Amino acid sequence: MSDNPLMNIGDLAEPVKVLIEKIASGGYIVYEPTRIKRLAKAEAKAALIQAESDIEIADLKRRTAHRIIEEETLYQKNMEDITAKAINQVNDDADPVAMDDDWIIKFFDKCRLITDDKMQDLWASILAGEANRAGSYSPKTLTTLADMNQKSLMLFNTFCSLCLVSLDDPRLFLASPSNFKIRDTRVPIMTGGFGDMVNLQYIKGSEEIAQISESIYQGYGFGLNEFQLLSEHNLIKDSVPMEYTNFWYNNELWGILNPSSNQVLTLEDYKKIIISGYALTSVGKELFHITKRNSPTGYFEKITEFLKDYYDVNIVKLPKQ
Repeated sequence: MSDNPLMNIGDLAEPVKVLIEKIASGGYIVYEPTRIKRLAKAEAKAALIQAESDIEIADLKRRTAHRIIEEETLYQKNMEDITAKAINQVNDDADPVAMDDDWIIKFFDKCRLITDDKMQDLWASILAGEANRAGSYSPKTLTTLADMNQKSLMLFNTFCSLCLVSLDDPRLFLASPSNFKIRDTRVPIMTGGFGDMVNLQYIKGSEEIAQISESIYQGYGFGLNEFQLLSEHNLIKDSVPMEYTNFWYNNELWGILNPSSNQVLTLEDYKKIIISGYALTSVGKELFHITKRNSPTGYFEKITEFLKDYYDVNIVKLPKQ
């Protein structure tokens, strides 16, 4: 008996069955019995090529057929492994029928090349996420992810671990933490430019501001080269400054308040600050939720102290309702 959960399709939950059928409608067979037949047909075709050609051409065609069989076998295994990993992430109320057929074709065209286990985990999360809510991941995101290697993925994970997140509606998050729609996500790194200076409460030298800000991120392995690499992958951009009155970090929501406020009583307690820095692109936002983020030691304390000092604010955790 195979360990592949796709082998016993009849035992799977209904949304998963629908997902596998939807994948099959796009021309991708990811359960075992049909895969065996498919490979058998390929091998039979290779044998026919050998029998009907002269010796010299037959040798070339046989080698070609052998290469194709080996490649297609690997591709098939990759697609099945990724689909199997996605199964446990498909929600009971998922609607795979809503998935776009062209999206499925593009997904498997890209993911069939992925052999790395950790990268497969990421692709599996995308497949499940799209099955749970069609339209969650754009074709551009699939192309971006396909171009990433393990190094750039780890770098992106680190970047996301350093991000402060502005939510579309913080009240939804406080009432139900699963409601997590991103408005803006960035690392608040200063460049020392005039745009930074005019938003600060009191003036210090632009070089001093930039050095303090940059030193925080350099301590976690981020310098200009690292930011540039993620920019080249269309994951981050040196974005226009954005207004923040609160931010999400490490599954907690924090209010940016006037320096005399220790808790939120009225809207007047909030203080608007304009934060510059490298922000996630639309592609980066889509991938943010499925990255393996952590909370680097000491980072939150350093970045909040920086915000307090240079924006003259108080930062308070907001209680969940």
